[in-house]
Amino acid sequence: MQALTLEQKIFELEGVRVIVRASGDEKVGKYDYQRCATGTMTLADWLKKRVYPLTGDLDVVVVNGRGEMPHGKTHMNTLRDSYAGD
Repeated sequence: MQALTLEQKIFELEGVRVIVRASGDEKVGKYDYQRCATGTMTLADWLKKRVYPLTGDLDVVVVNGRGEMPHGKTHMNTLRDSYAGD
């Protein structure tokens, strides 16, 4: 899977914007999850369990709905809610 496709797939399933710092056609692992992560999972745990195994040594950045990089202890529900319009 290309890095750009991984970013899109994660946004569609998880509702979270991820940026993989690589060329758009860089090959990464396939995001095979059928369900989004639980809302109480922390961002750090989610990255460790679901994203980093697919991206290896590539730099990965998560951006919330305000364009900021959230703290690793942020819960996934809080992160997802940040994209909702005011």
